[in-house]
Amino acid sequence: MRRYVPLVCMALLMILVGTACSTARPASGPSEDEPQVRSVGEAAATTLIRTLMPRVQAAMQEGGPVYALDFCSVRAQPLTEEVNEQLRGVDIKRTSFKFRNPLNAPDTYEAAALRYFQNTLEEQGNLPQYYVQQIRSNEYRYYKPLVVGEACLNCHGDPAQFSPELQQTLNERYPNDRAVGFEEGDFRGVVRVTIPEAMVQ
Repeated sequence: MRRYVPLVCMALLMILVGTACSTARPASGPSEDEPQVRSVGEAAATTLIRTLMPRVQAAMQEGGPVYALDFCSVRAQPLTEEVNEQLRGVDIKRTSFKFRNPLNAPDTYEAAALRYFQNTLEEQGNLPQYYVQQIRSNEYRYYKPLVVGEACLNCHGDPAQFSPELQQTLNERYPNDRAVGFEEGDFRGVVRVTIPEAMVQ
């Protein structure tokens, strides 16, 4: 059974990183399957973003950050499930070390991918375009990095700049929120796409 993980709202306003100096293959990489893994993973990540981002933007324009936060709390999960059903077979999750919803906390493999992106950024000054893991003989994971866009700062920037209403809402819904203090252009996290082997054969 697929496990659906709700996406936290304003992360969907982040821009996907489209260029980088390097790409990634894990030590036990999928070799011949990697191009197809990348193709399936990239398409899935892009579909999710294109499904959710316009709706979050519309909510922001209609009612501001608190309204957009309400939208994400209620609608992100069903929309993510719809994308998973539409793509038939993949499982998509957004994850970060600085997560808002505990359900978005990284597992061991996701943490390794996040460290890869962080380390590469620190050492080379830019983010790889993607990362691929072969979790087991019949499962791959594709990771697409996300960076913080200007609009994201409305809910993920300096808490001192948040309205009292927004801060109260965050405190009530996410008392252990880690997803604040970002600046525009920061590495935010990844979209993770789990892909069964059958989809890349």
